[in-house]
Amino acid sequence: MMKNIAFLSATVAMLILSGCSTKEPAIDATASNSGSSVGTSTNNNAMSSTGTDSNAVIAPITNASANDASSGASTGVNGSDAQLVSILFDYDKFDIREDMQDSMTKNALLVKGKMIKLEGNCDEFGSDEYNFALGLKRANAVKSTLVNNGANADSIAMVSLGESNPVCLEKTQECWAKNRRVDFKLP
Repeated sequence: MMKNIAFLSATVAMLILSGCSTKEPAIDATASNSGSSVGTSTNNNAMSSTGTDSNAVIAPITNASANDASSGASTGVNGSDAQLVSILFDYDKFDIREDMQDSMTKNALLVKGKMIKLEGNCDEFGSDEYNFALGLKRANAVKSTLVNNGANADSIAMVSLGESNPVCLEKTQECWAKNRRVDFKLP
């Protein structure tokens, strides 16, 4: 009886401790590397607001395409306005990277006074629940920045697509980095 309790306790402890890994995944050496490079700068500033918003909606899924390779980061064109670009995030992070600040400023000017939907996306790592939560945190970080730049909070809806809307399917760091993003959608 005591052995069963000890075994059960050890099993439960292993299950609890085997959650999402904080270690970044290894690159498959046999995968092709045809994607463009994405900057790996780390911005450790914590967001002041990580809550959710009641304006979250379900949106049709559309893919973003690569754009603006000259800035050192791959950003995607998305939404009804080709000038809006996706905001990319570091692995397991939801704070806006330093190299995405100019894109955020441009997007904020373009969406001011318009209805907008933010779609948070993740790479394939982590559980579905974790990725949906992370996608919503990313969308909320972008919304907070837009509101700080003068956008109306009531005109911004958010949705998390988790890992269900990848723009790249290769097993490379560059590809996974393209999937960690927030897309802007105009109705």
